Amino acid sequence: MDGGLTRRGAVALVALFAAATAFAGLFSLPPLDRDEARFAQATAQMLESGDYITIRFQDSERNKKPAGIYWLQAASVSALSDVKAREIWAYRIPSMIGVVFAAVFTFLAGVRLYDIRTGLLAGMLLASAPVVAAEGTIAKTDGVLLALVCLAQLAFVEVYARVQAGEKTGWRWPMAFWAAQGAGVLVKGPIAPMISLLTGLGLATGTPRFKWFAALRPIAGVIILMLMVAPWAFAIWKATEGRFFSDAIGGDMLGKVGDAQEGHVGPPGYHFVLLWLLFWPAAALIIVGVVTAWKERADWRARFLLSWLVPAWIVFEMTATKLPHYVMPLYPALAIMTAHGAAATHRLGWAQKLGALIYAAVGVAAAALIALPPIYFSEAPLAAVCFASAAITGIAAMLIVYLFWIGRAVDGGIAASLLSALYAWVILTAVLPGLSQFAISPRLSTALELADRHPLHDGLAPVALAGYSEPSAIFLLGTQTALGDGANAAAQLRTGSASAAIVERREDDAFRNAMEGVEVRSLAVIDGLNYSNGKDVSLTIYITAP
Repeated sequence: MDGGLTRRGAVALVALFAAATAFAGLFSLPPLDRDEARFAQATAQMLESGDYITIRFQDSERNKKPAGIYWLQAASVSALSDVKAREIWAYRIPSMIGVVFAAVFTFLAGVRLYDIRTGLLAGMLLASAPVVAAEGTIAKTDGVLLALVCLAQLAFVEVYARVQAGEKTGWRWPMAFWAAQGAGVLVKGPIAPMISLLTGLGLATGTPRFKWFAALRPIAGVIILMLMVAPWAFAIWKATEGRFFSDAIGGDMLGKVGDAQEGHVGPPGYHFVLLWLLFWPAAALIIVGVVTAWKERADWRARFLLSWLVPAWIVFEMTATKLPHYVMPLYPALAIMTAHGAAATHRLGWAQKLGALIYAAVGVAAAALIALPPIYFSEAPLAAVCFASAAITGIAAMLIVYLFWIGRAVDGGIAASLLSALYAWVILTAVLPGLSQFAISPRLSTALELADRHPLHDGLAPVALAGYSEPSAIFLLGTQTALGDGANAAAQLRTGSASAAIVERREDDAFRNAMEGVEVRSLAVIDGLNYSNGKDVSLTIYITAP
């Protein structure tokens, strides 16, 4: 597959491929509820207030994740946009860059463990995985975390390989390992260190058991970790009087272990079931890759990958709170396994055939996800491009199945990566942005813009929301947006502290009763489906009559 491709050329190829895939939804998708809009709004408030220590969503402290991702987003917005513009793409740049680096680091780890061909296929499989392509275009922590975990594990591989070969490890890779851990803590708390720790525990089952630990320079590493994390930790402890740590550790992190938060629940096996969908380009090779790694477990390279994958996967499966992207930092190990196993399918005919069938089933489901949503959730005429794209996706998937079926696994993996990248473009630029019934907050913002009544752009007082409080509305309409019921919105409008009242149908009677004696008129009515809770929404924008 490499065809004489140099290491530098392969790095460039993987980076360009990952960037092209992650770029798909950067501009086309509106702000997403609820996590993305919460992160973006908290970043906007940092820029508005100049307070880069305390994390807030309106008047409430957001004591969940450290400040690292907000700093990266704030730097991106400052360099490329303006906080008043509320251009969500500027907040997404760190995530996009993160998945590009993750693919490159996965390539380098694959090269260090095996060869350029393995690294190239692994990088392409990871970059085009649907969950990675999605996280690369969403303004939250996981794309950046993926890059930092990949960097830490790449450094771990480099050190471990030198220990296995009896070579000196030096300082460069150990320092990269600890710098990645420190940055990982600042982005998403203990996840990156946990994955490396569990990897180390897995490696302790082989030989040498702990010599690699000394090679990682742990004393210097802990000093680096403390120098990176302690200043902000002290500042946030002082600013919140310790509330950040009690909320983040006791409420958010430990709470997710024992109880399912915000309805994000799933039984053990949840991540295993979703794996075939979220890592679609590798679906035909996953069984082959894992079986090959298990057969080669006496080899330190396979043992490292299994140690990276298995212990942490068990932890995530046993945690009560589950979201599909939680296991994404383990996908690079799986990508390298599958890429290495692709050359071994001739010895595993049953796994080859079963993987091809699984890939085919997911391909049919992927085609359906292109064609069906516009039928039910779009007010615009059905675009022929959606049906044509669905047909092309289905046909291409079946052709790729044939490659897997006859044992051309490497060719199939490349083709599957290309198809999955194209699929990301179709979904993120054509299908999802066209689902107008979901775009409630963007349509509210647009309606106010058209009427020259937007609080951020027209110099007016904030708006009041009654019965609708999605974070995307706060982000698009401004930090000072007032939330409450119909009576509260009426009070805000009557006194002039709100320039408009946006009232959901269920609060309309209360609003009108409270506005008795004051003439109001409707600017627009926005109907749609709130995908965060599955409820129909009808919002009327009211202003006082002149």
